[in-house]
This record gives sequence, C-alpha cells and structure tokens, in this order.
Amino acid sequence: MPLHGRHHSAQWLQYENLYFLLDCGEATQHQILRYHLPLNKLQAIFISHLHADHVAGVGGLLTTLHMQGRQKPLHLYGPIGLRSFVEAQLQGTFSALRYPLYIHEVFLRKEKVLLWEDNRMEVWGFPLRHGVPTIGYLFAEKTKPRRLAPEKLAEIGLPEYFIPRLRMEGKIEYEGKIITWEAVSHPPPPPKSYAYCTDTEFATETVNFVSGATVLYHEATFLSEHKKRAYQTFHSTAREAALIAQASGVHRLYIGHFSTRYRDLTPLLREARSYFPETHLVVEGETLVFP
Repeated sequence: MPLHGRHHSAQWLQYENLYFLLDCGEATQHQILRYHLPLNKLQAIFISHLHADHVAGVGGLLTTLHMQGRQKPLHLYGPIGLRSFVEAQLQGTFSALRYPLYIHEVFLRKEKVLLWEDNRMEVWGFPLRHGVPTIGYLFAEKTKPRRLAPEKLAEIGLPEYFIPRLRMEGKIEYEGKIITWEAVSHPPPPPKSYAYCTDTEFATETVNFVSGATVLYHEATFLSEHKKRAYQTFHSTAREAALIAQASGVHRLYIGHFSTRYRDLTPLLREARSYFPETHLVVEGETLVFP
C-alpha cells in the first residue's frame, strides 16, 4: 500500500542518453511528472513480475505516451503473462496505440539471459524466487575504448597524424621502434553495473547473477524478527539482503520495498549495515549517481 510517503515500485534509470523504467506500479506517471523526467525519451520498460504494486501503472503510462503523440517504438520486457495483461488493459479501455509496442515475454529457469544491447550497455535478466515468475535485471556498461594520452604521445615524440592508423591497427613501427596503442593511451575506467532484485526471498543463486555489481538494489521487506512472515510471502529480510551483497562483492547496496508495518526505517538500515556497512535506504524521489 502507498503509505508513509512511499509509493509503489518504480525506478527510473538513465545511462548517458538511454532511459529505462524498472517496474511501473500505480501512480508511476504521476511521479514521473513530479520529478520532471523525460517520459518521451523512454526506450524500454522492464517489469519484474505481475503483482499489481509493480505493474498496475503500465496501461495508463502507455496511453499517456499515445496521447502525447509518441511515434518511436517502445519495448516492454517481463515474465510470461505480461502480454495478455497489457493487451487486456488496452482493449478493455478501447485504447489503440499510435506507436509500435514490442512486448517481450521472458521465461527463465536457472540461467541469466541477454535481453537488450547496444554498443554501450547490456541488459540481462535472471530468475528470482517469489512464488510467481519474477525477473531480476542487471544493467551492465560495456568496457569503453582507451583514450589518447597526449602527454605519453609527446614523450614518445610520435607525430599526431599517426594516431588514426595506430588506433585502428593497434601498433605501428616508427623510427625503428614498435609503438603500441596502449603505450600512448589511458586505460578505461572499470565498467559500471546496476542490479535490480525485487521481489524475492533469500536465494544464494542470486549471488552469481549480481557478482561484482557496482550497485545492488535488493528488496528488504522485513526485519529479521519477522523472518517467518518473510518466508510465508516469499520476501527477504534486511539481513538477508546484506548477506547477498556481502557474498557477491558489490560496491554498494540499496534496500527498499519495505513493509507498511514500518514507519521508521532506521532499524532496517541498522540491521543491514551490521552485515554490509555500505548499505543505504532507497528514499522516495532521490537521485543516485553511481560511482
């Protein structure tokens, strides 16, 4: 329920000029307007599962894009059943979209599957445990090319007109010496990645899917004192989210999807930080810049 200033699940992810929506609970488009997000630039929506608090806002958002005159395609990813759910919403409200909508239903067992890719990023889907078909997502930056280091070039004394050839061939001979591209360039920074895991019970196989991610978002619906309820509803505790982060070697953990029984979230943060110190709460409307 949308209580304590916390809305249903939806996250907006931007990488350079790429824009993605992760889940689309009720009132998502209201929040998009509130925070001045460029809805018309949205390229894909990734739905974790078909519980209403994660998908009930899809129909309205798709119709809004239609009313705004969108022409370019939109891709929608999610578990089996997503197509019939979306088509029923559109047909039941007599909505015909003016833009192409591509619905990709993903069936996963134990594998991680590549769902979307361009020359800068990959998006992978992997199975989560939640009693209904549920997908976690990993957004992984590709390694960027090395950048020219002018100071190294000057030290070697290589004329600049050799650079295009050196960049293309990897090495050239100059004044009796072999000059490599690595010798005159800076290595790229480590690729960034973001893993989105909601809703799910504690599952050790998740560690392999999110291993080494820069940032992990993992649901932490309950405190450990309510572990029995977490087990009954296929959810995780704050401690269990922290153990996943610890075992997978991620740099930073964000926890969210809190039960409405908790108005004060401090105990959840304290519990997670006792196992993984670099834990943070997801705060409504906050913009996070990944390191």
